[in-house]
Amino acid sequence: MKFDNKAIAEAAYYIWQNNGCPANTHAQDWAAAINQLSAMSAVKSASKRLASAKSTLNKATVIKAASLKSASSKTSSLRVCNSNTKSSSSTKKTTKTTKKSK
Repeated sequence: MKFDNKAIAEAAYYIWQNNGCPANTHAQDWAAAINQLSAMSAVKSASKRLASAKSTLNKATVIKAASLKSASSKTSSLRVCNSNTKSSSSTKKTTKTTKKSK
């Protein structure tokens, strides 16, 4: 990745200061500044990708939760219908049994 000279020079200056202002380390400080800026750029890019993935995951979770809720309500409706069907058929059986007994 390319960085402008001003950003590299500023980073190199701070590196030079943090190292105690040693003499004749301009090239090393410049290279260290480029490496540092590259690492910071990579972290920023990874952070953006992570945020995007998290957003996508959140959207998928919401969609899945909505579909599960919808499926759950349909299942509940089926259970109610099935339980009504069972009770009416058991009532018929009871009626038939009672008639046979008489």
